[in-house]
Amino acid sequence: MTGVEGGRVEEGIVDPRVRSAFERNDRYVREFVEAFNLCPYAKRTREAGRLQRVVLLEEGDAALPALSAAIRRFEALPPESIDVGLVIFPALPSGIEAAHAFERMVGTAREAMQDRHSGDPPFYCVPFHPDFAEDLTDEHRAVRFIRRSPDPTVQLVRASVLRAVRGSGPTDYVDTSAMSATELMAVSVPLSVSGKIAQANLRTLQSEGPASLRELLAGIRSR
Repeated sequence: MTGVEGGRVEEGIVDPRVRSAFERNDRYVREFVEAFNLCPYAKRTREAGRLQRVVLLEEGDAALPALSAAIRRFEALPPESIDVGLVIFPALPSGIEAAHAFERMVGTAREAMQDRHSGDPPFYCVPFHPDFAEDLTDEHRAVRFIRRSPDPTVQLVRASVLRAVRGSGPTDYVDTSAMSATELMAVSVPLSVSGKIAQANLRTLQSEGPASLRELLAGIRSR
């Protein structure tokens, strides 16, 4: 496993590809997700030290075993140390077909984790990719635009946190202090939470303008 970190790049990381991937991810989170309030709790999650990240340089057929190993490593961490895990693959190819292939790979890893835990996995897996569709037709399709991370990335969200949110019922207020809005959008949660967030994010994307946001994301990606 290459370039593990918990809130900062480790001192021992010397591979420039790993450091650059962390820097791109930092910019994506801070300059896009946090700057436009697309994920109002992202900063809190990050600053609380409950975000863990790893950069993997595997390509081709080696990517899936590497992802599976990363998931297992996140599973082995103390539960209080991770609510969200990011597995970043800067060496994987770009393009629409590559994005579809990446989704399939994440789906395979997700199924393996579910089987390993008899259908009750500790995390939910969500793919992010720079070439996901740009479709702002409605708030549900717009989520994929928000997931246009600079590198192919797998987000793992702790299932117990999400179950706690679901259990609160469809009220106007849910205590989401331990999770981000991106996590809420990633899976099915009460409509009063996920629906309002998705609708607000769509309004933000439309008001800021897809062209300017596309340019911003392209600039982050090209670093």
